[in-house]
Amino acid sequence: MGAPLFPQPFSLAGKRGLIVGLANEQSIAYGCARAAGALGASLVLSCVNEKALQVVGPLAANLDAPLLICNVEQVGALEELTDAALGVLGGFDFVIHSIAWAPADDLHGRVIDSSSAGFLRAMNVSCHSFAQLARLCEPHMRNGGSMITMSYLGAEGA
Repeated sequence: MGAPLFPQPFSLAGKRGLIVGLANEQSIAYGCARAAGALGASLVLSCVNEKALQVVGPLAANLDAPLLICNVEQVGALEELTDAALGVLGGFDFVIHSIAWAPADDLHGRVIDSSSAGFLRAMNVSCHSFAQLARLCEPHMRNGGSMITMSYLGAEGA
């Protein structure tokens, strides 16, 4: 058998990451944050609003990671998040985008039956926000780094 897929033991000690989209204990973003934190990474996390902050605040505290609010539909929110995360981390080794949303009326039907406004809003939140975040973080990536965006059920139903 060949060499292991990654060095043993695998470590993210000294690595710095921004993970956006914490929603609850079952969210993909939280799973990523738990794994990265357990491997030694320094993290900054984000959630969408004050209501979410009440739910995920204790989760971020357990990871000893700052938790910031970022509603990607608000003009300037991604810029503020990036600046604040840079203030904590100084640069990024990885960025994980785990944000998805669609209006309820469009979420439960077929894509071809979705409203134009709902479809565009879902694409802005779920997809274009990653492109914006990547543009903002790229100049601050250390040694190239990695940018990851997550997908789940929406890809199954499309």
